[in-house]
Amino acid sequence: MDHYGDALALGVEAMDSEHHRLAMLFKEFAAAIQEEGSSERACTIMQEALALANEHFEHEEELMAATAYPAAEEEKFHHRNLRLQITTLVGDTLSMPACNQVVLENLAIIERLLVDHINGPDRDLAVYLNAHGIH
Repeated sequence: MDHYGDALALGVEAMDSEHHRLAMLFKEFAAAIQEEGSSERACTIMQEALALANEHFEHEEELMAATAYPAAEEEKFHHRNLRLQITTLVGDTLSMPACNQVVLENLAIIERLLVDHINGPDRDLAVYLNAHGIH
């Protein structure tokens, strides 16, 4: 997620704004984790990103409830799974020295998880929300 662009935009302003902010925080985290002596800064950034991710998931789940989204339970499962995967990867990443190959691989996995979620379940949700007048 080097930059958040039109390819990840879903057409639901609140979701797009939250995705953009998450992408920026993960980019900041990637930069901080690769700098010597920046582990405290990286931790702070990641705490902010995880808090935002939780708020974002709750916001999406409120939208699903308000519009009776038929795949709500599946989407909630994706959210729980994504939280677990990212939290585990972040914990592993923060415990390693900067620029370690595993750190770089973990960062790539986190990015892929987020992009896949936005382009998969979130895109489906956005189409549904758009059809129900939410933009």
